[in-house]
Amino acid sequence: MSVATIAPALARRQGAQTVPDAFWKSLRYFNLSRLVLASVLLVAIGLYGDSRVFGATDPALFYKVCIGYLALSLAFAWALKRLRTLFPAHLAVHAVCDVIVITLLLHASGGIRSGLGILLLMPLAAAASVTGGRTSLFYASLATFALFVENTYWVLQYEIGWTDYFPVGLLAGGCFAVALITNRLAKRLIANETLVRQRSEDLRNQIEINRLVIRDMPSGVLVVDAEGAVRLANPEAERLLGRKGVHGQRLADLAPALDNTALRWRSGEGGSRVQFQIAGHGVHARLLIAAGETGGELLIFLEDAGKLRVQAQQVKLAALGRLTANIAHEIRNPLSAIGHASQLLAEEGGAKPGVSRLTRIIGDNTARLDRIVQEVLQLNRRDRAEPELLELEGFVRGVIDQICQTEGIAPGVFDLRVRTGLRVQFDRNHLHRILWNLLGNARRHSRMNHGSILVHADAAADQQVELYVMDDGDGVAEENAGKLFEPFFTTDTRGTGLGLYIARELAEANRASLDFLVPGEGGPSDVSMSGANFRLVMEGHGYPA
Repeated sequence: MSVATIAPALARRQGAQTVPDAFWKSLRYFNLSRLVLASVLLVAIGLYGDSRVFGATDPALFYKVCIGYLALSLAFAWALKRLRTLFPAHLAVHAVCDVIVITLLLHASGGIRSGLGILLLMPLAAAASVTGGRTSLFYASLATFALFVENTYWVLQYEIGWTDYFPVGLLAGGCFAVALITNRLAKRLIANETLVRQRSEDLRNQIEINRLVIRDMPSGVLVVDAEGAVRLANPEAERLLGRKGVHGQRLADLAPALDNTALRWRSGEGGSRVQFQIAGHGVHARLLIAAGETGGELLIFLEDAGKLRVQAQQVKLAALGRLTANIAHEIRNPLSAIGHASQLLAEEGGAKPGVSRLTRIIGDNTARLDRIVQEVLQLNRRDRAEPELLELEGFVRGVIDQICQTEGIAPGVFDLRVRTGLRVQFDRNHLHRILWNLLGNARRHSRMNHGSILVHADAAADQQVELYVMDDGDGVAEENAGKLFEPFFTTDTRGTGLGLYIARELAEANRASLDFLVPGEGGPSDVSMSGANFRLVMEGHGYPA
């Protein structure tokens, strides 16, 4: 079988997979050893030429083969550098040439008795380490065939060497053993290397995933070593600690209260949770041992206590909303019956003393209960937003006109300063409900003079629109400012305490925000009002610059 037929077979066996760079390196080292061997043999000829240690039978042939072997090594080195394709063909040419060259050296030195046959093990081991099992056995068979042919030549030509078939057979067996053992070990090493490479890639991917997850976690993450230095901190942890670049800093300098808790917990004297104040806000911390030992690294989760309270309140309010909505549906029918009965009672006994007063009380409270039911039902409508493009000035003017007609208010009480051309993306019914609530609150608490209630709207940054509702009343007491948007909080005996809460919920459903501004915190720069100031920030659309 020629090299031309061996190379395609090897290529088909290895498939279309890319040959690892380690295989090319092994082939280069193999060629380097060939270059060293040829050089050593040439030097040995010069040192021991007279004693005929090498080339005892045919010194000229031995010398020519060594020169050719050296030239072949240089040619292989050039090919390996320039032609990085068809690895099986490279390997086949190298192995076959080595078998031929070493067999010629063996023949020129007197056959198997020269001991040079052991050199065949080197190319066989090298080939077996980078090829398949069958291919390595093929090279071993080729070497065995060459050994028997060389020894048979001596028997047929000179009728000597009959007793050398046994050492030739032993060397042939050694060739097969070296090929098989080297191939199995190489396969195991390659499999282990592939597994290590795969595990390394998986580990790198996992580390990157962990980094991204930790970076984007809503909770702060701190890793503190046994010496109290911060080894890892995600952006949320830096925000809660009020510092940037905390890596390497001592926990005692960043948060003394947390460091004291960590020291007590390591010693078994304290709990794993602590609440402390830092950078002007409350922080809740939960401690874990990351290394599994008392002196190991400490994993600390930091959470904004304010957010925890808001989340807990949202859960309770969601449950409360479902409960009250169900109750409201059950109340509406009997409430309507009570109101109808009150009207009938007023018609039948209106002339009797005290009846009209009682029926009026019943009617007023029935209306109040009905208003509460209507507002409770609004709690379940925040997720049904259907935003549309609204021209703000005309919409606000329509709401004001409706309030003036319904409540009997003089139009001059409202001072409308909405920039012409502003358009917002908002659910029509939701925006009407929010404005009705804000303007109704301003009406109740203002002095009801000309211009007592200001509605101001203008463009803001990032394609947003800011709308302010301000009045000239007495304002909001400082102790009540933080409770305005809590459900069922009210200072008006006729109110339900749900108006502002529902208004904020509807605003958030439309990706807007509704806030109460304390005096001096914000508002139009050219306006100064003594009363309450509410700001609604909405998404603008195509308003003029």
